[in-house]
Amino acid sequence: MLTTSGKQITKRWLLALLMLCVAGESLAQQGPRAAPVEVSQAQVRAMTPVSWAAATVVSLNDARIAAEVEGRLVSVVDEGDQVEQGGILARIDDVLIRAGLDGARAEVAREEASLTFLKGELARLQRLAKQNNAAQTQLEQTLSQRDATMNDLVAAKARMLIAQEYLDRTELRAPFAGVVAQRTRRAGEWVNSGDEVLQLVDSSRLEIEASAPLSLKPFLIVGQRMQIATQQQQGVAILRAVVPVADSQSRLLRLRLDIVEGEWLAGQPVKVALPTALSQQVLSVPRDALVLRRGGSYLFKVSAESMAEQVFVRVGIAEGEFIQVMGDLAGGDQVVVRGNERLRPGQSVSIKGEAGRKDSAGWKDQAGWKGGATQ
Repeated sequence: MLTTSGKQITKRWLLALLMLCVAGESLAQQGPRAAPVEVSQAQVRAMTPVSWAAATVVSLNDARIAAEVEGRLVSVVDEGDQVEQGGILARIDDVLIRAGLDGARAEVAREEASLTFLKGELARLQRLAKQNNAAQTQLEQTLSQRDATMNDLVAAKARMLIAQEYLDRTELRAPFAGVVAQRTRRAGEWVNSGDEVLQLVDSSRLEIEASAPLSLKPFLIVGQRMQIATQQQQGVAILRAVVPVADSQSRLLRLRLDIVEGEWLAGQPVKVALPTALSQQVLSVPRDALVLRRGGSYLFKVSAESMAEQVFVRVGIAEGEFIQVMGDLAGGDQVVVRGNERLRPGQSVSIKGEAGRKDSAGWKDQAGWKGGATQ
């Protein structure tokens, strides 16, 4: 026999069980919860097929600085040092050159003194000649000596300028602002004229150096934007020049591109997307809309009833964050770009955010899953 308190506890348990059954039936009637997703629109846009080619980031100013006079190096800047334009890169011992300059200056002074004397003597003889007190031959001889001394003075001044120039060149100065990339000589070493001392690179003025097959020449237009990339970063460059001379060995054209976006280093290997055909009007979606599987690629478009419809597609041209798709899809269709990996065909979806999202790369949901696909 149950006591009064026992009967009350039993009623409470039965009431709770009844409420759970009603709640479960209500949830079953409501169906599974709509999956939260973000969408973008499939668009028809002009895209260009490309092929990726190896390229290199180079500096517009990259110089091997050499000694211009012979002598012993007194000092050389260290590798990695930043130097302003006109800054001293290295010094060569100038004791002997200064001695030569002093000798040249003394020679100039001697010739100037001789010229001064001969000019005065010539003036005196000219006055005596007017009084018929001096021989004409003596006057002509003095005039000849004056002219010879004037020529000797010009030669002496030239030798002095050369000696001064040699002295100035004992200091190697930077022809442009840059960083010392490599030092091939050390202080205390003897260098001859023309011996390389260091490499100076302007790291602030960079460009892309690339090569392209001759068959791509019709599609290479100066001023067009091209993608550049490494495994870690991406950027944009503008084709500045197509050198109209093919290499005789490789049969390739040389290209020069100005960098527009990204942080790059001189000497860094990159890849550049070269156009292989003319631009085409194609249907495209953001790369993140694709779900890549071994059996093929597919995406989900959102129906008018907010249901996820699975569409298998073939991919084509890729440009930036967009990629060409071919399948049961039309311009203006909403495609899922976030949350698509966990969707099931026919599942109800709840759209969050704005439809025109431009950049979904690197998004992660709360579970840490990364959406989208990479090519």
